[in-house]
Amino acid sequence: MDDRSQPTTGSKLPASTALRRRAPPSTRHSAHTATTAARKKRNNKKQSMPYLQAQVVHYKPRISVLDKELTTVSYHGLVNFLLLLLSATLIRLAIENYLKYGILVSIPGASVSWLDWLATLAGVLSVVASFLAAYAIEKRAVPAARLRHAESDVADGVIDPALVGVPLEERHTVMMHVANLGFVLVAPACITYFAIFQPALGTLVMSFACIMFLKLYSLAATNFDLRRAYRLNDSRLDNDPLRFSSLGRGRLVVDTVQCGRPEQHADSDDSGDADSEPATNRLALRHIPPFKTRSSFSLNARALAEALVEGDDCIDAKADALPQPQPRLRQRSVSAASETLRRIVAASERCSTMPATATEAVGEGAHSDGEAVSSHEHSLPHTLQAGAEAATGKKEKVARNQILYSVAYPENVTLRNFGYFWLAPTLCYQPSYPLISGPIRKSFLAKRVAELLIIGMAMYVLIQQYAVPTLVGSVQAIDTRDGFWLSERVLKLSVISAIVWFLGFYAIFHAGLNALAEILRFADRAFYLDWWNSVDLAAYWREWNLPIHYFCKRHIMMPLISPPLSLPVNVGVMFTFLVSAIMHELLFGIPTHCLKGYSFVGMMMQIPLIQLTQWLVRWRGPESGLGNAVFWISFCIVGQPLGVVQYYYTWVKNNP
Repeated sequence: MDDRSQPTTGSKLPASTALRRRAPPSTRHSAHTATTAARKKRNNKKQSMPYLQAQVVHYKPRISVLDKELTTVSYHGLVNFLLLLLSATLIRLAIENYLKYGILVSIPGASVSWLDWLATLAGVLSVVASFLAAYAIEKRAVPAARLRHAESDVADGVIDPALVGVPLEERHTVMMHVANLGFVLVAPACITYFAIFQPALGTLVMSFACIMFLKLYSLAATNFDLRRAYRLNDSRLDNDPLRFSSLGRGRLVVDTVQCGRPEQHADSDDSGDADSEPATNRLALRHIPPFKTRSSFSLNARALAEALVEGDDCIDAKADALPQPQPRLRQRSVSAASETLRRIVAASERCSTMPATATEAVGEGAHSDGEAVSSHEHSLPHTLQAGAEAATGKKEKVARNQILYSVAYPENVTLRNFGYFWLAPTLCYQPSYPLISGPIRKSFLAKRVAELLIIGMAMYVLIQQYAVPTLVGSVQAIDTRDGFWLSERVLKLSVISAIVWFLGFYAIFHAGLNALAEILRFADRAFYLDWWNSVDLAAYWREWNLPIHYFCKRHIMMPLISPPLSLPVNVGVMFTFLVSAIMHELLFGIPTHCLKGYSFVGMMMQIPLIQLTQWLVRWRGPESGLGNAVFWISFCIVGQPLGVVQYYYTWVKNNP
């Protein structure tokens, strides 16, 4: 036996070397011969090329790598360089700031007066009181019994007001809700404007008040429609008479023929056209002022799909395309597995004795405890859970056009149900929401809370150390009316403003809302879309804040452009931005004691900017990036820092 085929025990040669040693001599010789032949062939090829300096170099048409027609090139290296360059610039600015100002950061809240803290507490308590008042109003408004209409209700061509589910006693409920909504804005605004000196605390109170205002409006409007359906015995929520109504000569006109045939109008494309039927079928409602129905909103989801504003269909498609959360089947501990098993057994026992109606099946506040989640999933799996069968195609359309809740009116009018909506990361009230069963992911929740705390501290340091000195310099620039100096201040502030903006967006919409959703098991976590890729400002305003987008679409836009008002879409857009402008002015003007309309004008100026960016997209195409560039310039580079400078200047002058 050949000694070379037996490696020594102490040798640590690689496997490839051992294999080569075990190979027979004939194999090694043939491999060496092939390698030598290939080397000789390459040498002969090089030597056989004639006229080496006359060889052809340019032999076909080609485009440059940076040409826009070449879409396959990667700019990963340039992006890395730009990020490193930006990091070096920020480090230089940090060193320059330290050499010039030193350490400016102080303990948060150390310089705040105790009177400000008391006023802040009073503002928060006033908001909580308005929520309890809304619950009391809704509890009082629950009808004692459902109304039953007969043929005698129609006499002399005039329909009783109860036909649309709005009897005379509903006016008192509407008036009390209007008074409560006014209180939830006026009381915190007065406390903030007259009693809170610190703008940060004032902004906190006004943010809480504005969010509660939107939630209470959604609560009142949604229950208004649910009450109408309850009075009309419309348990399926698919036969809304207001869908076939219009305003004529100061009265509400309803097409009684169409509203009595839900199986025919459910799939019609012109269901809201009240003029398509003869005049004999259009009966007037007396005792109802025409503009009292302005607060109503049809719950039929088909109306939402058929009256989309331009671009809303793309937003809905992008939101629906987001992946669903994975089912939490793995249990990390025996106790968690036992708890889950207990919930499944309890839900199975309930489902075996489940009554026919959703009202009897799901009790008080069913959507806010863990056991009701399983019952919810068994009763309505195709509507409130986006199953695989409803992901695409016709089945998804059918599911989206249905209004199904696991809690029926008036079983939803409970303090527990309303309290869940108060805490839920949404502005649109529903009697029930899609929920995630299983234990709370403690690691996920800990990460989100840690991100929230770290980002909050980073934002405080950036504002105190970098933004405040720049703002102090901007006051002098405005006083001296030096345009170049003021421009330098605004551009310098734009860097810190953009960084704080991105950090705040991540902290609120990703870390904060996801942590809250995890605690409440809230399943729909599409709080934003990729707004940073917006080709125009309209796409940005739809994508960056989906809770606000859904609220404006559901409670402002759709009631205006749908029957009975049927206003043009442009009027609905103008009114939506008007409401948003007023809310922005309250949110930023009152805490800074500066009600000069800076935020109001800035929001209303978004309408011509939207038209400009949309024209640029039509002119150069969405791939040009001009609309996206205008968005970044108008919003982050110029708009936000200029607004901050104006508010800070006014606050300093009002509080020397």
